Amino acid sequence: MALRVCSFASGSAGNCIYVASDTTDILIDAGICLKRIKECLAAVGAGKNPNVLVTHTHSDHVAHLRRLVSNFSPSVFVHASIFGQVNAMLGGYDKLVPFDGDFYVGDITVSPFRLSHDVPCVGFSLINMGKKVSVLTDTGAVTSENLDRIAGSKAVFIEANHDEKMLLANDRYSYMLKRRILSGQGHLSNSACAAAVVRCVRSGASDIVLCHLSRENNSPSQALCTTQAAIDAAGLRARLSVAYQDKMSELIEVRDE
Repeated sequence: MALRVCSFASGSAGNCIYVASDTTDILIDAGICLKRIKECLAAVGAGKNPNVLVTHTHSDHVAHLRRLVSNFSPSVFVHASIFGQVNAMLGGYDKLVPFDGDFYVGDITVSPFRLSHDVPCVGFSLINMGKKVSVLTDTGAVTSENLDRIAGSKAVFIEANHDEKMLLANDRYSYMLKRRILSGQGHLSNSACAAAVVRCVRSGASDIVLCHLSRENNSPSQALCTTQAAIDAAGLRARLSVAYQDKMSELIEVRDE
């Protein structure tokens, strides 16, 4: 028995993460086109009717949800605070399910937790037979409560959106946009991500995937270097990788030890 998880796409142009047990397939968000979702599902050997979890309503996470629903007719799970908005987006949908606490999708327990973003947004821990993975993106801060909720995860997909110096030096970004990104309700910097990752590894994480990297204000090498340095300084070890906008990440399998 294993939990499998990978990123189909991650970044400001569209996000979609796949999590599955032996009997249940889940997509977290549908921010990329249906053709690409189908190609990725085929590549990982997924079933033909994945369930969908929605983190929040920004377009890079839900832009293709309506077409996915029309094609697959999946169950779609959304936090109660955005139920009305998503229902209107889908034109009324009888398989839209609100949540406001832990719930089950097939044989996977889904444990949502609130994130600090400029719209209502959640992260997820997903648990099957004692194995746990967590997804935490689109947040301006990682709280102690967030870290408590994802503790014990073997794989963590976490935002490393920007390098603060690169962002501040970017003349193409307005002062207001920089302020939004850097705020506690914006996006997570490399340094803030690295500090959270150390806590995750201390609580048992062996695979860390850095997500939602800005193409203008970050680079894979910069994000990896900052996070790896923090792991090394703490005397810890973990596998570290990056989720890309234009290609799938490695499929991580979390198995019984």
